[in-house]
Amino acid sequence: TTGGGGGGGAISCQLSPAATAVTAMDGRRNRKRQVDMEVKKQMDYMKSHPLPLRMPKYAEVAASEANSANVSFLDDRWDGTVLDAFTKITIRKGLLGRTVTIHKQQPNVAAGATDSGIRRVIDATSGDGASSQGRMKSPSRSSSGKGYIDTEKSRVIVASLNKYLGRQGIVKGDVVSHFNGEVFTGTASDLVKLIDGSYEGELLTFVFNADSAVAEALKRRSMI
Repeated sequence: TTGGGGGGGAISCQLSPAATAVTAMDGRRNRKRQVDMEVKKQMDYMKSHPLPLRMPKYAEVAASEANSANVSFLDDRWDGTVLDAFTKITIRKGLLGRTVTIHKQQPNVAAGATDSGIRRVIDATSGDGASSQGRMKSPSRSSSGKGYIDTEKSRVIVASLNKYLGRQGIVKGDVVSHFNGEVFTGTASDLVKLIDGSYEGELLTFVFNADSAVAEALKRRSMI
């Protein structure tokens, strides 16, 4: 409408309800499109910059809770590679639970494979064949795509757990890297003895997966 007076006029335009609804719908579509684009961008980034499958975790339990029969540990071997940080470790029990085996599923890091982002992380340094002690591995080991950084070493992993550890995000296959604030380098039997030797009411602390493979994987990821 146009208002008179003084030779001037003001024009006001009011959208119909249908036009208003269309405008609002377009706004929602644009916002959804922006959100979808951002999600895709984040997914693409994570695909090309994957995090280790085993991330560092902290847990604390009372000594009586760690002494539960449902908590057990197994001796395992680390192959000295960065790829181990992306390897799925599964604990399998046989019939009647009498035999326990460790199954490791490594990702496919071949060129063009679905897990090629992991290979990109592993190769994100010119020292793929160098160990944490500065020693060079043989060409066949350094070019394997596994990222050898050390020699094979023993370690301890979680074989079974109770609700107190489970509630804190601990899962079977997690690697015990620290116990009560100290780096743990013993055997599963050594760890059980330490737990059993704690006094009643003592608070026990565990750090899982803060090992050389995970640390190196995170370091190399930051380089790409």
